[in-house]
Amino acid sequence: MSVTIEEVDRLAKLSRLEFSDAEKKQFKQEFEAILAQVDAINKVDVSGVDLIEDTIDASQDLRKDEILPSLSIQTILQNAPESDNGAFVVPQTVLED
Repeated sequence: MSVTIEEVDRLAKLSRLEFSDAEKKQFKQEFEAILAQVDAINKVDVSGVDLIEDTIDASQDLRKDEILPSLSIQTILQNAPESDNGAFVVPQTVLED
């Protein structure tokens, strides 16, 4: 599968990374190699192979689900730099396009 420099640019933008032209060319080749490996795996005939849902025959011993006393919202928020309507106020980390 072929990867374009524009697709590398888009992935870089989504990742909030910047690359030189040489790095973009290198990433393009690496992405193409990875996609070629995925394509090779997809071509393997597994029609006669039984599905394995779990390789370890183990059970989970879960504790009883109990409601326990907790801290009050006021106690939790008392050291918060900023709160609003019973919740922490945090800086925006994801920018909208």
